[in-house]
Amino acid sequence: MPEPEAITHAFVSYAHVDLIIADALETQLTYLAQKGKGKAFLKSFLDTKSIGQPGQPYGPIIRAALQDADWLIVIFTGHQSVYCGFEIGLFSSINPGQRPIICLHDVDQSKLPGVLDGYQTAPVGPDPTVVPNGSGQEMKRWWNSPVGQFLQSFCTTKNLYTPADNPIEYPVDIAMAAKAICDAFENARKNDVKSETPVQASFEITIDPSITPDFTRIPENSVLVGTSRAFNILGLNLPLSLSSNQAPQITWGDMRTALREPTRPNIPWMDKLEINIARAAALKLPEPEDVTFKGAGDGRIYRAILTRYKLFFNGKRIFYVLLVETFDRKFIGNRQSSLLLIALTLASRWRFTFFEKWPETLMKFDPSVSDEAFADACKQLEYNMEWMENEGVELGADDPNAMVEAFGLENKVRVERFYTSWDTAKRTLKSQLPATFDGLTPAARVQAQTAIVAFLTWLKQQNSEFLRLCADAYRDEVHASIH
Repeated sequence: MPEPEAITHAFVSYAHVDLIIADALETQLTYLAQKGKGKAFLKSFLDTKSIGQPGQPYGPIIRAALQDADWLIVIFTGHQSVYCGFEIGLFSSINPGQRPIICLHDVDQSKLPGVLDGYQTAPVGPDPTVVPNGSGQEMKRWWNSPVGQFLQSFCTTKNLYTPADNPIEYPVDIAMAAKAICDAFENARKNDVKSETPVQASFEITIDPSITPDFTRIPENSVLVGTSRAFNILGLNLPLSLSSNQAPQITWGDMRTALREPTRPNIPWMDKLEINIARAAALKLPEPEDVTFKGAGDGRIYRAILTRYKLFFNGKRIFYVLLVETFDRKFIGNRQSSLLLIALTLASRWRFTFFEKWPETLMKFDPSVSDEAFADACKQLEYNMEWMENEGVELGADDPNAMVEAFGLENKVRVERFYTSWDTAKRTLKSQLPATFDGLTPAARVQAQTAIVAFLTWLKQQNSEFLRLCADAYRDEVHASIH
């Protein structure tokens, strides 16, 4: 039996997340050396075990270990050691071509790091060309596998373990060691993410670092990347890029263009989100009022909630947003009485918001207030209108036929007129408002003020009449049900 010629030094390069594989490799190499004559002639270097005290300078230790190493064994599972390139470069520069470098990997050959180009590789797994039909065939598969062939070469290089040591057990030991190493790759994969499927409607907005810290508007070229569910809610069909596995994305400006009405670029929920993003960038809390919107894909009501904000050293900012569906707020009970109570609630909401303090409401749009205060009041009006309309959808008041049935045929004309008059008044108002309230000219401000006051004055009268109708109808319904 040949004696070991000299000590064999094996340097194992691995990412620390792959320590379980490095441990298995060291264990199997040691086991094979013990089965032969090389028990005292094998030294393996794993940085997590071979570098002693924490804080000890690792550079000289790694350099010395690479200079002594006979083999450089690289483990790659998709995670690359930060020192891999350095270790390969230094190892190959010492006696070039005379000391083997091999990479054991479980990824496609095309995904191996460029630093491994030109070096030997061994994909893990049994020999796929052999179909096992018994225990002997299974051992043959592992013996002939790339890892099995590496172990044979490693063990016989300096006579650590050769067929002459034990002709019967040698091939079995090599096969079992190869299988154990490959099993370690599989076990390590159990902690890897197999797949990731977003279950919430969300998107993130990346803002270019060229903006100033006190920005108030999101640049139109800012990229918005989101889940398919989020874009489905918004009614945007943005395909997933199968070639690059890229999530659906759009710019902020393109999304505003796609969602806005022909004559109104203002989109209340986007405007509100923009305000809260600017406040988050200034390290301020978001404004408390919600602005909801109706999903284009399902007709349900959602609110956009800013959940997180990242600021990078280069000035880049990423804002994370969830689209959260509102709770089902429909009243439980008799359908007719529930709808009458809903109508009474909504009519009261309009009264409390705009008409209970009527002089204060008008004052917000008075010529004496500043342009900035006037613009804020106009935006708030749009927010409130959007919010209360969506609240009506949440509560089930968006169905005119159901409301006519609840109020009775004797009130059919009045209820239908409320819905049609509201739609007409709202369209008329929007047609007379400027495209944006920012930077209003004096003429545009006068036109907007006139249109808003006229709309609110009309709405005040309508609301007063409808509120009386709701109160009378609900009182009669409750009275009838009691008796």
